[in-house]
Amino acid sequence: MSTNADLPEAVTEAALADDSRPSRRRFFTLGASAAVGLAAAQTLEAQRPKSRGSSPFPNGQTSNAAADASAAWGDPVLRLVRRITMGMNPEEVALARRLGYAGYLDYQLRAAAIDDSAIETIIASRLPMTQMAAATLATQDGNEVANQLADATWYRAAFSKAQLRERMVEFWTDHFTISLNKVGYLKLVDDRDVIRPFAMRTFPELLRATSESGAMLVYLDQNRSRTPTPNQNYAREIMELHTLGVDGGYSQTDVAELSRILTGWTTTGPGMFAFNRNFHDRNAKTFLGRSFPAMLATATDVQLKSEGDAAIQMLVAHPSTAAYISLKMARWLLAYEPPQAVVDAMAATYLATGGDITAMIRTILSGKNLLAAPAKYKRPFHLAISAMRGMSASVVNIRAARQRADQMGMPVFMWEQPNGYPDRVDWWSGLVMSRWSYMQYLSTQTSATTTRVDSAPFRVPDTADGVVAQIAARMYGGELPPALRTQLLTYLRGGTYSDARVRETIALASSAQEYQWF
Repeated sequence: MSTNADLPEAVTEAALADDSRPSRRRFFTLGASAAVGLAAAQTLEAQRPKSRGSSPFPNGQTSNAAADASAAWGDPVLRLVRRITMGMNPEEVALARRLGYAGYLDYQLRAAAIDDSAIETIIASRLPMTQMAAATLATQDGNEVANQLADATWYRAAFSKAQLRERMVEFWTDHFTISLNKVGYLKLVDDRDVIRPFAMRTFPELLRATSESGAMLVYLDQNRSRTPTPNQNYAREIMELHTLGVDGGYSQTDVAELSRILTGWTTTGPGMFAFNRNFHDRNAKTFLGRSFPAMLATATDVQLKSEGDAAIQMLVAHPSTAAYISLKMARWLLAYEPPQAVVDAMAATYLATGGDITAMIRTILSGKNLLAAPAKYKRPFHLAISAMRGMSASVVNIRAARQRADQMGMPVFMWEQPNGYPDRVDWWSGLVMSRWSYMQYLSTQTSATTTRVDSAPFRVPDTADGVVAQIAARMYGGELPPALRTQLLTYLRGGTYSDARVRETIALASSAQEYQWF
């Protein structure tokens, strides 16, 4: 486990104000002023829980910082790379440019055809618990299980070739939130057997898989639900958060009736799904206007469970589900407040294709839609991974870097509420200092056994101009704003040229407000 004593000195307010480093302080003052201004106005708000579905901007306003960040983004291919990957790197940019907008989007949408064996082999070798069956995981050290799951998540996000799949895994992990603190090793099983296999298939398949996930049933107390006093947690959340949405046309009576329908859906042994007929309410029920007649005592387990299967089918086929999932996906991939015409087109695609996720993504990410979309703010997990990719970090053991990034406030699988980590700029914008600190930390890593950032590729040619040109190409896809380019050059030339100075410049480039957006 890493401790603060193991890590380089963090960037602090005192360090930024230190007169012995005036050019560094000046860079932050000029280059990141928009981000700081946004943060200063919203720091308290960023730490306060939000109601579900509220606007991502205060008072309905939009972000000037977002407009500033995307002002130099003229290449539609690079816009696509920013939006559907965890961060630019030279290899991804070269691939996208070679394939073109439509070809690269098609390549990423066909995730099952992408050869990801290299990173999967590394994960299997370095993180063997990710391969263990649930019964075996139940006997392992819980802290290590949690660490190996989080490490695997980081490895895949940073190094998988199927980058759009990783973005959708992150999306569905939040949509079907399960707190690792409550369910332990079952979240590893859920991530491996539910979220990842179905993240790019169809929403009905994904919902059915989560409804029989031991982790989900334990997290929302469905495993303890039984007649005559069923627990309503899962019945409520599957409608409010997973399908129809809070305004999707159901009532508290529907919550109560669905909880009765789902009695018997429970877990057994090491936490695997099971149907227990003794827990099931066989009396007549009415859900969303449909009557479910009473079941005879002689009804089979399949017949009794089929009530729940039918109710779930009603949810996935409901127009409110099409609208709710479309809006949420459009917010994730396109804009915090997407055009209603785009959401309506997505909902039509959902209903026409049976909830095909890749078809919905195609509808969202037309070149016209993406070029018109404003920038979005990177959440801490996204920012940390994008910096790792942009700096072309090589990793033997990712844990120390991951745990350091957790200080930015987004440790994976640790959100306790069932609504997932917020996808809101005002939630995260008050954490600028921790972002700068992480970039300084990452840029200085030279370990051969944990994480290493090699500065040599940034020093071709080994001059101030060469370094900034490489930063522009490797981290910004060539779209480095002129003002930021000038600021980086000024800083790099403002002291003795050295490897340390180059690394500080890389850190500054990834701390700039333009790098916080995608």
